[in-house]
Amino acid sequence: MGKFRVKKIKLQNSRSKKFLKIFFASVGLIFLISLFYIYKLHALAVNGNEIFAYRCTNVNPPLISYKNSFLVIAGMLSNPENYEPGSGKTAFENYISGMRNYVEEENKWLDMQKTYMDSWDFQLIEPWYIKQAGEYQWKMYEGYRDDATYMLELVDSGGLAEDIDAKIAEARERRDKYEQMYYDFFDQAVEIRDWRKIFSTVPIPEACNEENLTIPNTSGSIDWEGQSEEPTPIPELVDPDTVS
Repeated sequence: MGKFRVKKIKLQNSRSKKFLKIFFASVGLIFLISLFYIYKLHALAVNGNEIFAYRCTNVNPPLISYKNSFLVIAGMLSNPENYEPGSGKTAFENYISGMRNYVEEENKWLDMQKTYMDSWDFQLIEPWYIKQAGEYQWKMYEGYRDDATYMLELVDSGGLAEDIDAKIAEARERRDKYEQMYYDFFDQAVEIRDWRKIFSTVPIPEACNEENLTIPNTSGSIDWEGQSEEPTPIPELVDPDTVS
């Protein structure tokens, strides 16, 4: 009888030790997974910020440049007496060359951003609102790129490109649509309470400033009917990873 009790006690102790091992192993595993998750959240934010910094230094400058050149052309059309003879040709050349540079850099950024957003860790780990804001932002810049691409197609074809007016109109409509959606959703995402923001929010890249984040609005800059208003600059929102 005594031997049976001893065996029973030993068995219970063995089960208790086994349970404790499993318990602490599970707690340790959960802790390690949590650390990895937090690390990936922050790493994704840093990576996204680096891609957006590339936009500030490489993509936005030619975009801003060609739009400013267009505003110069618009000024020449409305007040030609304020400009020297022949300056219109220079402004137009700057406009076209700036647009070509922009399209080239925008294509690079769109590819970089698409690769980033399609990565397994972005799709698996990023909060839904970061992914949604990223999608709206990408489609907005795609619209900017397509608008410029079709404008170049119009110039290169000597105005003979097929259905080019409809293509330009569609690109601008798509650009404006997603720009508004991005602005609105960004404001909504800021209000979302999520503990993950502590680890996934990063500051605006040092390379980004008001000079390379403000895109001139050229809509209405040429007063075709004498009714358009003075265009106002469009402040460009920073990347979704700065949502806090």
